[in-house]
Amino acid sequence: MRRGLILAAAALLALTSCTKTIDRTLPGNERSLLEIKIKGQLGKAVIERDEDECSATVYVMAMADYPYAAVPVEGIVVSEGATPSVGKGGTLNFSNPERRAKITVTSESGKTLDWYIYLETYDPFYVGEWRIIEVKLFCNQRVSGSGDGSWTTQLSGAEFGNYGLPEYDDHIIISMDPEPQDNTLLGKMEHTAGKDGEYGHFWGVYPPYSIEAPLDMDPRLRHLLHPGESQWKLDLTTGQMEITKDNITSTMIFGTEGDNVTFRFILPDAGKEPSQNGFYDNMWRSSVELFYVVYKIK
Repeated sequence: MRRGLILAAAALLALTSCTKTIDRTLPGNERSLLEIKIKGQLGKAVIERDEDECSATVYVMAMADYPYAAVPVEGIVVSEGATPSVGKGGTLNFSNPERRAKITVTSESGKTLDWYIYLETYDPFYVGEWRIIEVKLFCNQRVSGSGDGSWTTQLSGAEFGNYGLPEYDDHIIISMDPEPQDNTLLGKMEHTAGKDGEYGHFWGVYPPYSIEAPLDMDPRLRHLLHPGESQWKLDLTTGQMEITKDNITSTMIFGTEGDNVTFRFILPDAGKEPSQNGFYDNMWRSSVELFYVVYKIK
């Protein structure tokens, strides 16, 4: 009997010891960078991780006096229990061709992971006042199946008579809100008529249409760069600007043509709409992009 009690007590002691070992919290291995904020940063950092390839991209406004060699870290969040090699109040050195700095995150268990921080300077070149000098429509018959050619026509060309000419002295005034929302810049756009006080129309006049009874392409094109005042937002990661007025939104991208800037709009596919006639098929069904050629006044 006594031997049995001794064995039972030993077994209970062993079980208790195992239970204590299992319950004990082990150091974590997580070493993620969750958030970072540096001086002058626009929105949130774009954090990416593919196994051990880790990076974060941060955006700041382009400034001649930005302290690239010693950029203050205003905030950083890493995995619970982990520690970064550069914390809040520290600095990062981006004074290299890659505009890259490194932060090493050490987990609670002692494992390390290098995170590369990339600094992207952003130039809101579009803020200011612009004048429209040309409006162009790119057409591709392959889209509509009406032929195999592609070309660019102008709103000032013979296809639109004189209906498009009032657009050519219009001004576009773009302003930006001081505070972004996450990775989105916000602002206001005002499309004002020029000295003639009129906006152009996208009215085609080639046969079977005429000056008296034109092909009205305003429903397809006029709303893209809204007359009057509208609101815009721009995604820093894509560079695309969404312009909204009266719950109608268009998406604008930027380009260049010689020394001028282009405001470009990709058009929805109209190639599957019913064919009507040669001019309709070439201008409405084949049109794929509208772009405004502009130059900056101030």
